[in-house]
Amino acid sequence: MKKCLLFFSGGSESAAWGSVLLIRILVGWVFIFAGLRKFLEPESMGAGRFEEMGMPFPAFMGPWVGFWEITGGLLVLLGLVTRAGSIPLIVTMIVAILTTKMPNFATDGMISALHSMRLDVSLLLASLYLLLAGYGKCSLDHIIHRRSSH
Repeated sequence: MKKCLLFFSGGSESAAWGSVLLIRILVGWVFIFAGLRKFLEPESMGAGRFEEMGMPFPAFMGPWVGFWEITGGLLVLLGLVTRAGSIPLIVTMIVAILTTKMPNFATDGMISALHSMRLDVSLLLASLYLLLAGYGKCSLDHIIHRRSSH
């Protein structure tokens, strides 16, 4: 009973590493598939979308962003240089919020604009969490660091 109470009160070590793992899975999954879509559906999700938004060099930027979403997503998912892997994801979300969501304030109003950016802000905060928290126990980094310390 004491272990159960400790787990649900947030004081358990297993809850801490489990939380990092769940956030890594969430962030990695979303970014890997967002990046893949930029290559598989370039007109609607990659260069074509970037061109429609008025981004400079859309033929370069679509694949470039897709590459970093896949790379960062894989690193985060595997727990391999998690902090470094989270950086391009953070940059991607800041740019996405500034270029695709902030203009909605002028056209749609505050509540609608804030609602439209909920996923972007959630991914930004989850990626920032991984930058601060690191990889957790269930990760390749943990295995590498454990082996190198023995």
